[in-house]
Amino acid sequence: MLALGAICLLAVASTAASDPHFAFNAPPPPAARPCALRATPGVAMSEGFPDRSQSTGPDAEFAPSTGTLHALTLFIDFPDAPAPYSAKQRYGEFFPAVKQWYAAASYGRLDYESTPVLRWIRMPQPFSAYGIGRGYGWDAHTAMMRDLLKVADRGIDFRGYDLVNILVTPNAGPPADEAVLSVTWTGASAATTDDGAQLNKVSLIYGHDQSGSRVLSHENGHALGLPDLYDADDFQRTDSLAGQWDTMSLDWGLQGDLFAWHKWRLGWITDRQIDCVTRRGTATYELTPVEEPGGRKAVIVPYGPTRAYVLEVRQKKGDDRDACRTGLLAYRVRTDIDSGQGPVTVTDAHPLTSACDFSSGAFNSLNDAPFTVGESYTDHPSGVTFQVLSRTAAGTYTVRVTRR
Repeated sequence: MLALGAICLLAVASTAASDPHFAFNAPPPPAARPCALRATPGVAMSEGFPDRSQSTGPDAEFAPSTGTLHALTLFIDFPDAPAPYSAKQRYGEFFPAVKQWYAAASYGRLDYESTPVLRWIRMPQPFSAYGIGRGYGWDAHTAMMRDLLKVADRGIDFRGYDLVNILVTPNAGPPADEAVLSVTWTGASAATTDDGAQLNKVSLIYGHDQSGSRVLSHENGHALGLPDLYDADDFQRTDSLAGQWDTMSLDWGLQGDLFAWHKWRLGWITDRQIDCVTRRGTATYELTPVEEPGGRKAVIVPYGPTRAYVLEVRQKKGDDRDACRTGLLAYRVRTDIDSGQGPVTVTDAHPLTSACDFSSGAFNSLNDAPFTVGESYTDHPSGVTFQVLSRTAAGTYTVRVTRR
């Protein structure tokens, strides 16, 4: 029970924060890209495709997901929690691992460049003065960022960076197995430097997370525009949502890569690598594993302005090298569900069993979710029926899909 409780606190505390708005109807996708569902206005970090044309550069809501991403990495400690070891050692807990994770996940399309300031910045107030707890609010965050600038602005040039990482001394606050506090803030600026740089995309990492460096990969995923896939209000429900199949769900999970849907949204998968099914009928498709570059990566069936059904192949490679099971993974995407409420639901090919139960005290029922050769399924909400026909030695799957 203690292990299970720790896992729950870990996942719930690792969140993205943004300004909440009332949800409105989603605009239709562009005619040339009928499967690229638009982000639903007012939905926190919607799973739809955002309109990035209106806002670019350092003041954009999200950081660039292709090309070179420039991250400034800082280290802070407090009068009541002095750092127990060097900033260089803390930095080594995350780099070069995070850079390598993004290189593999993006097929080399995102070059993550972190510039560290390898010294501890002593905050002017004790940690206890900021009121930092699980799910802490905007006021506490802005107070910390403004205090950070008081002691760091003159010596550090914040200009030219797409996001800021703040690696907090791990002895500040409770241990990670009691309450993980890591958080990302995007969409609004908490403070402005003397030279006009905005602290508007900031990831803060607290404690020693059981996911290791992947907690920063997860948090930076929010800065790129990806939502939390777990259910923040009913965390046990995560085992019937995305489970361990995406780092934006359970960043300590066995399957450490991202869904093909996320990779497409981020520009790591091109439109030519997507089979978009908009008409009724039956067709056969060949899919290559999401973990390797090249080839077709997903069959996507939109069924309404805010919903799509997705098929992809997952293998034990790259960021999924510790995957529990391999095969054809199927899931529903909704663009009208907020981050932290479960916008992606994986279809479990084997709902009566779990697998790789060593991976956690719970959240194992979807570890054997992929479909294998000969298995089939009908998803009634989307009107999709599919059957896995074959698999090559190289891992390419052939699947027959019918849209009613």
